[in-house]
Amino acid sequence: MRLKALINTAIAESPWRVGNGVLYNLCRTRPGHKEVPDVIAKVWLIGRSYAAAIERRRTKSDTNDDFYVEVVGPEIVASDLDEWISEAKQYNSPSDKSLPTLLKVHHETTQLFSSISGLEKRSLASKYLHFHVPRLFYIYDTRAVQGLSKLGKLLPRAGKSNANVDNEYRKFAEKCLSLQGYIEIHYGVRLSPREIDNLLLLVQEEAI
Repeated sequence: MRLKALINTAIAESPWRVGNGVLYNLCRTRPGHKEVPDVIAKVWLIGRSYAAAIERRRTKSDTNDDFYVEVVGPEIVASDLDEWISEAKQYNSPSDKSLPTLLKVHHETTQLFSSISGLEKRSLASKYLHFHVPRLFYIYDTRAVQGLSKLGKLLPRAGKSNANVDNEYRKFAEKCLSLQGYIEIHYGVRLSPREIDNLLLLVQEEAI
């Protein structure tokens, strides 16, 4: 596998930088969760852009617009999401020190989104938090997990199960942190969570 070449591609300018920039800017200029229109915009645009919409098992009488206006917006406004994100923002990067907070906030957000939708929302929580705290949260989805599994021989095993976090995301985040360290030691580059995501998607597409 051409890991060095893939790393160089992962840190280069992406064709998606403008679209992602719109989402980063939205979360930077409207970071709070006190106004329903702000909440709807962020959950809707991030979820739809990243194939992780906050859907639920709806009846025939439900409409998607009603769900966002009557359920998603008000329930997130009533939550402690701003406090969780504020706690996460005290850290500038993933590390052994910040990992417990990263996992705690992700778990709380996953539980919130799952209570709203009735569905598992691990991926949406990671993506939503990433756009609010981009230097801390790794982006979780199936393709990234597959890419990480292809690098398994380079990385240590994840730690033991923890009842207080989402264990699938915990294993993923622990391995992403190990991958950052491995690349920094062997290639002299410290990748950001966004660049880690870029790399994992590239690895996932490689024939190994």
